[in-house]
Amino acid sequence: MLERVIRQSHAIDTEALCIIAGEKVWGVRIDIHFLDHGGNLVDAASIPAIAALKHLRRPDVTIDGEMAVIHDIKERNPVPLSIHHTPICITFGLFGPRGLAVVDTNLLEEQTQVSSFTITLNSHREICALNKAGGIPLEPKQIQRCIQIALAKVDEIDEKIQDALNAN
Repeated sequence: MLERVIRQSHAIDTEALCIIAGEKVWGVRIDIHFLDHGGNLVDAASIPAIAALKHLRRPDVTIDGEMAVIHDIKERNPVPLSIHHTPICITFGLFGPRGLAVVDTNLLEEQTQVSSFTITLNSHREICALNKAGGIPLEPKQIQRCIQIALAKVDEIDEKIQDALNAN
């Protein structure tokens, strides 16, 4: 789901990854390894993934004819990845026949929930993705309430990501 969110929301400027059209391109890959599973893995993975992308610096490249010259970081400053926006996942566990929504469920809560609902938003307050995994249907009022809660959480998380990047 995380890959889909980043790709389909066009968070990364893929055109900026092109070195020579049709021939050479930078590749971006994120590997996430969980050391412990306390629940809510999608949300837990989205924060370091987007922080890593925002922190990434690639070597500068110049084109000489059909040759690409990759400059050492001692010669030229590395170039940041061009990122359009910061998608952040907020997942709600849904409980009972009415779908009581609980944000950031732990592992025990996940095991007892009826279904889950993940909202991916960015700092521009745009919905990037919605994902509902099984279970009971949601009423429009429930979805709107979850989005309002998620907007507040996204603002808080985005601020923490920015603070961490600025401290580095």
